[in-house]
Amino acid sequence: MILSDRSIKQEIKDGRIIIDPYNESCVQPASLDVHLDSTFIVFQPWEYPHYIDLRQPLDKLSSTVIIGKEQFFSLQPGQFALASTIENIELPDDLMARLEGKSSLGRVGLLIHATAGYVDPGWKGTLTLELYNVSPMPIHLYPEMKISQLSFHKLTTPVDIPYGDPKLGSKYFGQRGPVATKYFQDFKQPNLISFSESETDKSRNKILNTNKTFKHWLEKSRFQGQIGKFSEEIGIPNKTIQNWLYRDIKPSKKYERILYRFMQRERILEGAVSYPFDLN
Repeated sequence: MILSDRSIKQEIKDGRIIIDPYNESCVQPASLDVHLDSTFIVFQPWEYPHYIDLRQPLDKLSSTVIIGKEQFFSLQPGQFALASTIENIELPDDLMARLEGKSSLGRVGLLIHATAGYVDPGWKGTLTLELYNVSPMPIHLYPEMKISQLSFHKLTTPVDIPYGDPKLGSKYFGQRGPVATKYFQDFKQPNLISFSESETDKSRNKILNTNKTFKHWLEKSRFQGQIGKFSEEIGIPNKTIQNWLYRDIKPSKKYERILYRFMQRERILEGAVSYPFDLN
């Protein structure tokens, strides 16, 4: 049974379906419009090893692009990119949802999911979009535009084991923003082929690991992952902080000193146990 607009509104009112942020005007006759966030993951086919090995994490083959509210992301003909909904979505154990494309976007050749259109009962998190441009021209995508719609389906009974239960090993439960594949976790055997481990790669990985630590700290801090707020408070350009988070760049000595002083204050305010960067 597919929920009507009346039923969707009632389920949201009762707190059984959680949509955050939610605007009642986005409820359609039998679906709910969701919006495009500003972060994209794109493949870099020129990077080593130049192929996708599903036994391996694919961090080296992709990069993250963040655009401002007044900017656009240009999806090229034949290009594939991951994006995400702005909305955080939570479902009870007796409802599932389907992510569907919007007719107006399909008419210009934009596909919004390759296969992942199914949202399990018990789901919690934003939804990753698998964007693909099948048109002969670039398509400009804007933050906060309506990108897709969700239809909700009533199950015959509540499920025995909802998504997110530890028994399932749900890979994407609670995700925020676009998340690359974790399919490699399904392989039990040792990795038979590893990515290049040259000295350059090791140095690069050290920086990336450091930046991941900072990203994790920022998400858990009072800034809740919002780069703009952190940038404004600490007095460091937004673009510079994005480079630390998403590119192979470590803070300069000047910014290290600023970060160090800031973290000293944060240890008092937030009870931090470690610094997001290994600052000397």
